[in-house]
Amino acid sequence: MSNLASSIGSAVNSIRGLVKIIDTESKISARNSDPVGSLALGTDTNKLYVHLGSGSWVVINTTPL
Repeated sequence: MSNLASSIGSAVNSIRGLVKIIDTESKISARNSDPVGSLALGTDTNKLYVHLGSGSWVVINTTPL
């Protein structure tokens, strides 16, 4: 997991002005050409997603501990 977090952090730090997407989960998951580290908010799920490249989106846990 630390490698994943490191990769995301590096991508976010190195690419300014990343695409910020607000759309439904199905439309977000269908996107595949966004830069690594792009952020999206699912309007139907209220979840935050980050793009890992090659069409791979992951959900960021925003639930308080």
